[in-house]
Parts: sequence; structure tokens; C-alpha cells
Amino acid sequence: MAGWPVLLAALLQGGVVASEPCVDPVYMVVAGPTHDRERMMAYGQAIADSQIYDRLGGYYVNSPRAVATFEGDAPPGYTVLIVRFPCLANARTFWNSDVYQNEILPLRRNPSAGDYFVTVYPEIPPRPEMVGKVGEADYLVRFEGGDIPERPVYADPPGLVLGVDAETAARAEPGGGWPAGGAVVLRRDAATGEAYRLSFDAAASFRVDPPAQLTEIYVERGAMALSGRRLAAGDYMRIPAGSATGITGVVEGTRLLLFRDPGPGSGAATTVSGAERPWRTGDVAREAGAAAPLYIRDLYEDAETGARTFLVRLAAGVSVPWEIHSTAEEGYLLDGDYRLAECLPSGRRDYDYMPGGYFYRPAGVMHSGPDSTTTTGATWLIRTPRTLDALFYPACPSAPAAPETDRQEEEERP
Repeated sequence: MAGWPVLLAALLQGGVVASEPCVDPVYMVVAGPTHDRERMMAYGQAIADSQIYDRLGGYYVNSPRAVATFEGDAPPGYTVLIVRFPCLANARTFWNSDVYQNEILPLRRNPSAGDYFVTVYPEIPPRPEMVGKVGEADYLVRFEGGDIPERPVYADPPGLVLGVDAETAARAEPGGGWPAGGAVVLRRDAATGEAYRLSFDAAASFRVDPPAQLTEIYVERGAMALSGRRLAAGDYMRIPAGSATGITGVVEGTRLLLFRDPGPGSGAATTVSGAERPWRTGDVAREAGAAAPLYIRDLYEDAETGARTFLVRLAAGVSVPWEIHSTAEEGYLLDGDYRLAECLPSGRRDYDYMPGGYFYRPAGVMHSGPDSTTTTGATWLIRTPRTLDALFYPACPSAPAAPETDRQEEEERP
């Protein structure tokens, strides 16, 4: 008889028999962290001994411990348990019954054995295509997932350049009067600009044309003179488009980095002596998980756009959280070693950089993370076209899942 659960529920509660039939199943969901497992085991045993679920048509539809976590970090002991009742009236009867409120519930509340939310949801009928495939707490047919990819593949952003090694990069002529003999291209993109490394095995002189774009030069080693300005190793020069240039001379063994950005730039040509710029402690969000300090040597910063060129020095063993910048970031490793992880739309990739390693990362790409570090210490030359900010994240969604820990055989049943 369809109405018998309601009659039984009313008798258990000592209330009035409801008139509506008990035909619309609901799910009572209990979720939260468990703090005292022994008390919860005693609580679950009391529910079983009372047979209150059996008498009201309630039963568990899941095991309370998760088999996988797809998003977020659940607190220790977090469990979810779902109980199906034939209708809301029977779920209410269970909750409001004298035996539950006065004998069972105090076992987990006085004192509290966990912090739980208890909510109730209606069951929805199976979709038409699922009728005949699903029954009470089980599937009546088997489903195969062999044709489903392990993860969707998304396109990485345009302009992305990662893991370049200047020692093996392609040779390319920079143009503008710069010699091609020892030049390699690190990046060349019409929309975002160019980056080259020029090496000179012998002393040389040549005429550089007035640049058509904003140009930056960093002397990695050796020395050079341009338009009457002398630059030693570690020095920097910024040349807006159209600035007068002329005869350039380099000494034997000189190596320099040449960057060109779209747009003219502003102001006059600027030369900075790196040796005269002090190292300062970097702005690191320690509360986000940074385990070691960074040191910064500023070479240039645009007051209007926030564009920056600077050196960053990292101590051996440094650990930086996963982060995202709202601006592009370009880096060249001057010395040391660095493993750098990239959390890309197409999946996570890790790169091992040695001196001469180069990357260009468009805005919005998650990178770094706890696996990114240096074993010897490292110094990077970093450039950004706008103010460098950072949002920190606890994990990379593309990272491989951590190994599952052994689960206890007994399970809590709140």
C-alpha cells in the first residue's frame, strides 16, 4: 500500500497521519569534517541499532569517503553521506523523532564530533534516455568510457614561447644594421615583438640605424659603445624609436641581448649602469607560500604603463606558489639553473633552464608552483610590458593526481 510509510512515520513521531502519499523521494545530505571518529562510530551504531532508517524506508546510497578530489582542498576528515527517503515527510519524521533527537543526536553533539551541514534535496525522475538503464541505487546496463579522452585538449595562447635554449636556437639576422654572424633569434612575433642574442667572437664596429621600434639592449658580458655611450657587462640601454644612433663598437667576447617592442616608446635614450643599481628584497607574498626571498635589481620602469626590465635573483631551494600575471612576462636565464612549471590549457609542462634559457609567456598563464626551483641559485633578466602583478593559487588543475592514501576499512556514518 503506497501510503504505509507515511502512516508509520506519523506513529513514530507521535503526530497526525499525513494525507498525501509518500511517493516523491528525497535525499538527505550530511557533509562536513569529522573531528572525533570514535564518537561518530558510536553515533552510527546507535542509528543502526534503532532501525529507524529501516522503519522509515531510508537507506544509504554512498560511502562517505571520497575516492577522488577534482577541485579544492577539503579539510581533514571531510565526509559526505547521502540517505534516500521515500518522501520528505519521512525524512522529517526521522529528524524530529524522539529517539533521534534525545538519544542518538546527542552522541555527536555533546561535545561536537564534527562540523556538519544537513540538507535535503528532491529526487528527479530519470531522463527519458536513462529509463530502463538505472534502478534502485544501481545501473541496469554497463557503460563503457573507452572512447572518452582522459582530459579535454585546449589550445595554448598565441605567442607562447617556452624552453628555448640560446645555444641551439636558430640563427637569424636582426636587421637595422646589427650583424648577423653570431645572432640567434629567441622570439620573433609581429604582434608582441622580437628578442635576439648577439655574440661577438672578435672585436667589431658597425653602424646601427635609428630604430623603427622601441629597442632595449642588455650587455650579458664584454663591453660595447653606442652613440658615444659605453656599456659594460650588466649595463642596460633603452632606445625609443627614431632616436639617433651611429657607429657601434664591441670588444672580443661580447654577448648582448636585443629586444624590440611594437610602438615607438617615449622619452630620450637611457643608459643604466647595473653595477650602480643595488639589489633589494623582492615583493613576495609569503602568506601565499613563498619559502625563500627574492632579490631585485631594477633597470627600468615606465611610470605610465608600468613596463619593467629588471633582474631577479633566487636563492637555492626557493619555492614560489602557482601564480598568474595580468601581463605578459619574458625571461632570460643569466646564470644558475631553474626548473619552471607551466600550467597550460593543453596540460602541465615542466622545463629545465640553464644559462641562455628563454621564455615568453602571454598574460593569464598559470606557472611556477612548488616543483619550480633552483638547485644552485639563479639570476633571470625579466621584462614585462605593463605592471607586473600576481594572483596566487594552491594547485595546477593540469597537475597529475597525488597517489591515493590507504583508506581505513571502517567508515563513519553520520
